[in-house]
Amino acid sequence: MNAQAVGKSAPDALLAEPRGWEKIRSTLAAALYRSIVTHMPLHWVRQGFLRAAGMRIGRDVAILTGTTIIRPERISVGNGCMIGFDSFIGGEAGITIGDNVNISSQCLMLGGYHDPDDPNFVAILKPTVIEDYAWLATRVTVLAGVTIGRGAIVAAGAVVTKDVPPYAVVAGVPARKIKERNPEACKYDLAYQPWFF
Repeated sequence: MNAQAVGKSAPDALLAEPRGWEKIRSTLAAALYRSIVTHMPLHWVRQGFLRAAGMRIGRDVAILTGTTIIRPERISVGNGCMIGFDSFIGGEAGITIGDNVNISSQCLMLGGYHDPDDPNFVAILKPTVIEDYAWLATRVTVLAGVTIGRGAIVAAGAVVTKDVPPYAVVAGVPARKIKERNPEACKYDLAYQPWFF
């Protein structure tokens, strides 16, 4: 097993490799969710399973079918959030998602990467934060260790390699700021839970 490097902002306890029952629970939860539970057409079943696996999920949250969740016990989702179809949430280093966040379909949130120059191909894990009212459009990729600020928007297909300031609108590969969002627009409450999805 490869050793893990820790991002400077992450507590060591958070990134410690799980052992014993914790490792079994985490691995089985991710495998069962991906292969069976994510396809069940009932929000309360999917979210109940994830909560039992240790994921913290607020009220009025929708995690749509087909989403893959790795290390649910290291993921926190606030109130009124939407995670679209077929997304990938890699919580190896911890992911914190604020309130009223819209993560559109087929988004990727990565928990780490490997050091290509290390002879052991060591994993480098860095926590990710998505602040309140952020919107990740379809097929966005967020690399490990990034903070996406309050009210920021990431355009479809963008790859986020560094922090995004609050209310910035970014696009491209790598994502670059293209404009500012009106902070007054960030007052809504998301509560979207479509039936059977």
